[in-house]
Amino acid sequence: MMDWIKKVKAVIFDLDGTLYQDYTFLGRYIQHMLKEQLSKSELEQVILEAYSILEGSHPIRIGYYYNRENQKVYAHENLNPTACFSWDGEEHEEVMEERKNLFYLGDPWGIAGLYAEKYNVDKSSKMMAFDLVRKEMLCEPNKIYRHQALFVAISDLNVERKVFMTNTPGPSGLEFLKYLEIERHFDEYIFDAKKPVGMQQMMEILLAEGYQPDEILSVGDNPFNDLYPVKNLGGRTCLISRYSHADSTKWDVKVQTIEDLTAFLRQLCSHSLDESKEDSLRDEITIIH
Repeated sequence: MMDWIKKVKAVIFDLDGTLYQDYTFLGRYIQHMLKEQLSKSELEQVILEAYSILEGSHPIRIGYYYNRENQKVYAHENLNPTACFSWDGEEHEEVMEERKNLFYLGDPWGIAGLYAEKYNVDKSSKMMAFDLVRKEMLCEPNKIYRHQALFVAISDLNVERKVFMTNTPGPSGLEFLKYLEIERHFDEYIFDAKKPVGMQQMMEILLAEGYQPDEILSVGDNPFNDLYPVKNLGGRTCLISRYSHADSTKWDVKVQTIEDLTAFLRQLCSHSLDESKEDSLRDEITIIH
């Protein structure tokens, strides 16, 4: 039994990879960034490699750090680097003591960022590619699927605070918000949130308002941005990802799909309703894997 469920009063939701799931954008995003640098065959190989990273069949894994300076990756324990690997998987003695040159490969957007770093894509080219792929995601033939059942479950949640937090800048974030038709589902909307720092700041705000750490639940697909800042302050966490992460950290709940997340939120909703009516929780709840 997850006794902590009955205590949840505030839920923080990520956007990309959480309120919708789409992995087809990754190849298009990389293509937009690198089409001027690479030949067609080279680009095809990079895209295949990117998906092998996503699917866990490459030495580089989601959940690793990437070093911008030496192009090596690092396994970690609780975000502290423990082992170093080159691009081909060869292990090295070197272990980073500081994390300032590292970035965490937390989701498909992070994999795209990995190639932007590897091929020194300038900021303006990266932003142009980002804007283009975001627009493609809202139009045929690449538009993302809108999961109405998920948004009903979010709307029905009987909690005091529902917070929407995304690192996506306002213009694109607002377009996605309108496309998904969720402009009224949350109490607060935060764009360009600058997570993970922004997530820690949100936690601190909620704690200052009187919420206890274990009354706060964060739902997201990127552990570094969405979950670690909450877990480190005693909050509850739910990871959503179709793909495995090379990260041994234990989250309170792990789900793979939007459908699984919807089912979990429905259970959370039913228990929060029971709590408000009876001031107790009697039913058992199963973690969805």
